[in-house]
Amino acid sequence: MIITLKKNTPQPEIDRLIQNFEKQGVQVNMISGANYNVFGLVGDTAKLDERRIMANEWVEDVTRIAAPYKLANRMFHPEDSVIDVSGVKVGGQEKIVVIGGPCSVEGEAMICDIAQQVKDAGGVMLRGGAYKPRTSPYAFQGMGTEGILAMVKAREKT
Repeated sequence: MIITLKKNTPQPEIDRLIQNFEKQGVQVNMISGANYNVFGLVGDTAKLDERRIMANEWVEDVTRIAAPYKLANRMFHPEDSVIDVSGVKVGGQEKIVVIGGPCSVEGEAMICDIAQQVKDAGGVMLRGGAYKPRTSPYAFQGMGTEGILAMVKAREKT
């Protein structure tokens, strides 16, 4: 749910609204702009009555959001998400991280060769499917643990 407050909403009123929403079990992410303040509410907002919220003199607009990506949406989560994967920073503004590799790991020599090709092409991470769940028990289901060990060897060699 997105709640837009009127331009000159006093800070004590903003604090009171935040406390009220938090008491109702939702997380409040506030975005302050030059001309507006917006609350991004995350959690079970189904129990919140839009009409009751709109009745507050400082509330300008209420919008329900049904999108499943609230935690990734910049409106609710304005800072960059940066994940450290073995010393490689993924996300943020530094650089694009190139990850390459086959759909399926089929042998140590093959994955080591591909790992070198990925590295030579500027890739910094290798991916490969060691487990390949299938509906048919007769289809190739991946190398399993052997595939993971082959990936470890490829990492060591590159």
